[in-house]
Amino acid sequence: MSPNSESAAHFSPRLGESVQDNRYTILRKLGEGATATTWLIRDERIISDSKYVAAKILTAEATLDVDRGAVRELEFLEEIAKNAQERDEEGFEHLPILLDNFTITSPGGNRHLCLVQTLFSTSVSALRRSAPTKSLPVYMVRNILYMVLQALDVLHSSDIIHTDVKLDNILFTNALYSLDDALDIFLAENPAETDGDSPKSQPVPHKWTYETSAFHAERMTVALVDLGHAQRAGEQLTVDAFGEPALRAPEVILWSDIGPKIDIWAIGCLTFELLVGRWLFNPEDAQPDWSVEDDHLAKMMELTGQQFPDAMLARAKERDRYFDKNVPDLVPVKLEDAMANYKIPGLTEHEVRLAANFIRDCLKFDYKKRASAKQLINHPFLKNVFGC
Repeated sequence: MSPNSESAAHFSPRLGESVQDNRYTILRKLGEGATATTWLIRDERIISDSKYVAAKILTAEATLDVDRGAVRELEFLEEIAKNAQERDEEGFEHLPILLDNFTITSPGGNRHLCLVQTLFSTSVSALRRSAPTKSLPVYMVRNILYMVLQALDVLHSSDIIHTDVKLDNILFTNALYSLDDALDIFLAENPAETDGDSPKSQPVPHKWTYETSAFHAERMTVALVDLGHAQRAGEQLTVDAFGEPALRAPEVILWSDIGPKIDIWAIGCLTFELLVGRWLFNPEDAQPDWSVEDDHLAKMMELTGQQFPDAMLARAKERDRYFDKNVPDLVPVKLEDAMANYKIPGLTEHEVRLAANFIRDCLKFDYKKRASAKQLINHPFLKNVFGC
């Protein structure tokens, strides 16, 4: 392996290289994020099915953060793997399962944590972006949300806050090449590609498209991945920022009462995004004394018709930063109107109404009134989940 000069840089194995006492063979790069790269590897100890898995290799800096306890991904993945063996809950089918972990040391002495996990395909984000309207059919959206909520129900019941629920972190399972023989053939017909000496990202494909029928969409399965920013509810937070800015709950911006319900707020935002192909909140900094966060909080009030509870503001560390200034006149917009304005084909008035109610239940300013994952699973909007 060839180390990078900086500890924050990615550590890339050579294709065909064996690691961990020759147990795993690196086959191709699957993807890359800010703190890790993911690789398709073959477990040479497995003779029967399921010899192909994924290896998430953290940067040296992220590995140090794991050692210091700032990043608790390994801890949470180990807990999920243990609970999956002890508890019979569907939610575990929609989470990554840790199969092995070890540390690789570069010639330069940098340590890189390697997390061997379930092999997945591409993201729901990629599928949404492939559609002409950048949206997905409502039957597909219901199915995806249902599975993600099952995953969150499992996490929240263990006091784990994901903190980074977004479409890039919702991956389709590897159903198309779930058998080793099928993946053997695919890899032989589609060899790994490089750009110079650097392997290109080549995720394992799936067969789904934005035009997949309701009947066939019943077979779609997804998982909520990447616990690299996850936190334990009720314990001291190890980072000072969470999630995609457009998906942040008000308590994250105000720094007040941060808990599992920030994941539910993100679900509400993603529901809108999946159905209409646009962000629910797209805040801007309009003038020097009006920040992106100011605009975000104002848009929250405009789209939900709510005011921030006094009790919430009293506990907010950043209250004076955002509320000690003149707020421009708000222009209330009903969620139903905001969704209907995009005139998405196939999205009926009835479904818009149900979806808007679902989103509102996710976007309560008071986190205690915000629906739980378990409650949302039984919401009327998801009543016909996995139905044609």
